[in-house]
Amino acid sequence: MKFSLEITSKTDLSVLPGLQDVYVTMLPGTDYKEVAKKSDDLVKSGYNPIPHFPARSIKDLNELKLKVYLFIVL
Repeated sequence: MKFSLEITSKTDLSVLPGLQDVYVTMLPGTDYKEVAKKSDDLVKSGYNPIPHFPARSIKDLNELKLKVYLFIVL
């Protein structure tokens, strides 16, 4: 069976099942740095993180580009 899993920046990685792709959501009020840190932790633990930037939290294209850029360079 194939399924996906979505976690937050507060999820304990030791409880994750054996799968590869893990979506990391950015809940309202969450700093993108927390999502970047959790994604980095996932990579170090052998997972493939897929950060999710909710459209409702992005004002315009410039803000999206900035968040993606900052996420990459962290």
